[in-house]
Amino acid sequence: MTYPFVSFIIPTLNAKKYLAACLESIHKQNYPQNKYEVLVIDGGSADGTVMIAKKFHARVLYNASRDAESGKSIGIQAAKGEIIALVDADNELVENDWLVRMVAPLLADSKIFGVESPWYVRKGDPLMNQYVTLLHIADPLARRLHPVMKEEDHVSYTVYHLKLGDTPVVGANGFLWRKKFIKTINQYKPKFEEVNYISLMVAHGFVVYARVKDVGIYHHYCTSVIDFIKKRIKIGRKFLTRKQKGQDTWVDQSRKSSFAAAVLYNISVVGPFFEAVREYKRSGNISWFLHPALSFITIIVYGCVFIEMFFKRLSNPAI
Repeated sequence: MTYPFVSFIIPTLNAKKYLAACLESIHKQNYPQNKYEVLVIDGGSADGTVMIAKKFHARVLYNASRDAESGKSIGIQAAKGEIIALVDADNELVENDWLVRMVAPLLADSKIFGVESPWYVRKGDPLMNQYVTLLHIADPLARRLHPVMKEEDHVSYTVYHLKLGDTPVVGANGFLWRKKFIKTINQYKPKFEEVNYISLMVAHGFVVYARVKDVGIYHHYCTSVIDFIKKRIKIGRKFLTRKQKGQDTWVDQSRKSSFAAAVLYNISVVGPFFEAVREYKRSGNISWFLHPALSFITIIVYGCVFIEMFFKRLSNPAI
């Protein structure tokens, strides 16, 4: 096998709690050590994050903007690899052959722009984290906007063929990107926002990606409803800030009727309930029964964020 050089890019800010496990899982990979690098792009941590990164011989870069999207852009600009692996500090690569399996589709098909990793469910986890892992697209609203795609099945992975206007909600948490395609579009500075960049990929004719089978990445996403709500607030504010600045988002690629239908579906409780029953029958995991309530909560939170931003704009038109 010809091993491509891979650059792991990990943006951090006070990530001491999870970073060591993340880096340990990378260094356990049965992949030639001279064929990958680890870049930790830190936003000024004060909890020992940088010390941990250096202990694992990661290359540490400073991110003055502190946010993850700026950190990823800095990492892409500095990366030596032909493959970019976007990994968050709270991710762990579960299997030691994860990287070998993840690069295989890229080697097999030059049209594939990236490879997605499934999320691994740990049975002893809080139900909230199990639910989000099973959902995979952690946002119930975004899940409804995820397109139906043409699939091509292979032994160890599935290939997805997109059409103009499709924007699958992928790109982070272990996603492998072909760097030359990122640079062809050349809109990754000063921030790299994964799903928005997927939208740009499709618009530029890069319409094929893959998802591996039988390997996974573990994500310490959230352990409580409060954590879940905080993440939805953060996402809502980020999205509306982009809109207020007149910037396009991946949601703009979906029809307004589709967006409205997704909102109504999630707030109805009925649709998510039957979806939860169906998925419970498939997986046997009771965390699916959080789905109706959290789908409803998601829409309420986004509604509140919209109202908050609206009145903030009224009180200060310069924002």
